[in-house]
Amino acid sequence: MAQGQSNAGIAATLVIGHAAVEKHIGNIFGKLGLHHDAADHRRVLAVLRYLGAT
Repeated sequence: MAQGQSNAGIAATLVIGHAAVEKHIGNIFGKLGLHHDAADHRRVLAVLRYLGAT
């Protein structure tokens, strides 16, 4: 996700199903406290939090 891949791209790279990717990304968002809000881009916020933690 930090590399800008779509869910389909992540699924292909990891050789897992699209639903599994969505579940894992949902878990990541939850752990980062990024709850669904139409005004926010959760993928961008997740990457920014990740980069700020490293």
